[in-house]
Amino acid sequence: MKNCGSKMFIILILVASPREIPMRTLWNQNSSQRMASFVGHIMDSKCATTGSHESTMKKLGAKDARECTLKCAEDGSFVLYDSETKTVYQLNDQKRPVRFAGERVKISGLYNEWSQTIEIESIEPAP
Repeated sequence: MKNCGSKMFIILILVASPREIPMRTLWNQNSSQRMASFVGHIMDSKCATTGSHESTMKKLGAKDARECTLKCAEDGSFVLYDSETKTVYQLNDQKRPVRFAGERVKISGLYNEWSQTIEIESIEPAP
C-alpha cells in the first residue's frame, strides 16, 4: 500500500505542475544588454575557436586571413575575435562584416551579455 501511495503522489505532482516554465522567468535576457564598442578581427567562427587562421589556411590553400575567413564563413558565421581577451563575439548581421573579413575593426552596437551577441550599429576599420 505504501508503494501505491507514493505512485499516486508522483502522479498528482505531475498532473498539477505546469507543463512548461517560461525561460524569461529563469533568465531575464533583456536586462543584460548595453551599448558598447569592441575592437578585434572579423573572423569565421571556426578559426576563432583557435584564435588563428594558420592551420586552416594551409588546408584550404588560402593566401591570407581574408580569403580564409570568407571560405570558412560559408560553413559557419562571421564573428568578432578579440585577441587580447581571447573572446569571441557573435554578430547579429552576417552581411555587413563581409567587406571587413580578416581585418581589424571597431564595432559599436547593442551588446547582449547573455548570448554574447553584438547587434551591429556601426563597423569601421580600426588602427
